[in-house]
Amino acid sequence: DFSVTGFNESKTWDGDASLAEKANRYGTAETGTGLELIWGIGEYGKNDYVVSYTLSNLVRELEDGQALLWNFDTFSDIPAENLTVKLTGFDPFTKESVRLWGFGFEGDLQLKGQTVVWQADEEVDSSNKVTVLLQFPQKQFNTQVTVDQTLKEQLEMATEGSAYNDETISDTVFIIVALVILIVIIGGISLSVIYYRKVKKAKKEVGEMRSGPKRIKANKGIILKEIPYKGKDFAGLAYLLQDYNKGYFEDYFSAYLLEWSAQEKIAIHVDQKNSFFGDTFNTEIEIFYYEEERARYPQSFGHFINELENGSGESYETGLWLMLVDAANREGFIKDKDMTTWAKKHAKEVEKLANYLIDYSKKYLEKEGLLSFKEINVWNTTQEVAIASVEGDKLVDRLIQFDNYLEEIKLEEFKGKQTPFTFRELLFWNILYFRSAEITKEFKGITPSQYYDYDDGNYMYQPLYWQGMTGFRNDWSSGLESGGFHSTASSAAAGMGGSTSSGGGGGAGGGGGGGAR
Repeated sequence: DFSVTGFNESKTWDGDASLAEKANRYGTAETGTGLELIWGIGEYGKNDYVVSYTLSNLVRELEDGQALLWNFDTFSDIPAENLTVKLTGFDPFTKESVRLWGFGFEGDLQLKGQTVVWQADEEVDSSNKVTVLLQFPQKQFNTQVTVDQTLKEQLEMATEGSAYNDETISDTVFIIVALVILIVIIGGISLSVIYYRKVKKAKKEVGEMRSGPKRIKANKGIILKEIPYKGKDFAGLAYLLQDYNKGYFEDYFSAYLLEWSAQEKIAIHVDQKNSFFGDTFNTEIEIFYYEEERARYPQSFGHFINELENGSGESYETGLWLMLVDAANREGFIKDKDMTTWAKKHAKEVEKLANYLIDYSKKYLEKEGLLSFKEINVWNTTQEVAIASVEGDKLVDRLIQFDNYLEEIKLEEFKGKQTPFTFRELLFWNILYFRSAEITKEFKGITPSQYYDYDDGNYMYQPLYWQGMTGFRNDWSSGLESGGFHSTASSAAAGMGGSTSSGGGGGAGGGGGGGAR
């Protein structure tokens, strides 16, 4: 199905033909690595080509969903100065139906409307991979190929630098350097598939905790109408929450802004301005008793980060709090734009704090006797496996069952004295469960007379102040992105879009290769 718009097909491509003879013609050539797609460039200079071809079995069926994992690198020795990758589906992509990751180069990957758009921030050449991972719920596509993996296992595979088209699924010879052994695989099964099957078996033998997707399925329809966790160190839950795409670093910052406001550690001042183009919100946070807080935490945020690896013993909340203390002026005030500037300057330090979130959580869960961790060894490679205690297993189920409740309840339904927990707690957990955008939409439908129907009528719960808080978080997040912030604990790593980096990677699509002839 290969064609070039406006060109004529050559059934047999003559690589020795002249430039003029190749002009306005296209064809294919068999190579040692597959089929090469070729067309004549015509005249030298700036030219536009519309190239069309079909790739089979891009989306594959996994145990708990469907996914596309493919590297669209076709540049070889011709670098792409300005690269944009756009992906659409037969059914519109929505944030509910797709999770997205990009590996191979510095850029920005977002769901814009119904299209996945990946824009490079650098020149992309043969040294880069252009790997896209899209994950979907089951039955989204009519798939023809099944892979014996979970969505989580596939994400690990992509992060480690593999994709389905890295290796042909046919009778092939594979070389595994780590083993220094040449193995011939017969019957169409690659070593990577065998490896992941062995890993899966080893994990089962040591009693690996059920994955988030499997638990979600097992707890479908089960509702918990009470706070699932009675402790106060919420960052300690991050490892469990992120197993099913909740509780990311940015969410913790937002949640603690709400918590500190309720504890009267801060005040959030919001100035709303109306204009023809829509409302804007300028936010300024005031730290109460700032001089006392500064005396209590005399170290800078940077010093706190340097002490993380040494095991300072401080809570994770302290690190988040020190960001505000460090960014405040002498009177203890931080304007949203000043927070943007601070975040850009300290992006790499904040990145270290974000990356520490999961390690902190694992230590906390072990200390509380909820989880333990054990290493398994397969083909001289080790992987860590989480094993839940009885109480830990119950906690994970409760977290998912509470999520089911939050999916059902609406803000306007949560009124009066008969609610199972406070309105503040409802907002707090919705933030941790990655629902800030949904809450913002719901607030728009609440009239001023309804503000005081909740348990305490706190001003913090009015839409104006919610907008101020979320706006402050967005300005902070924007500053981090401008400063080069990348973290596996951020919402971007959850497949929600955002900045991509040169780490990770995947296979090669569209024939993989090419170049000037």
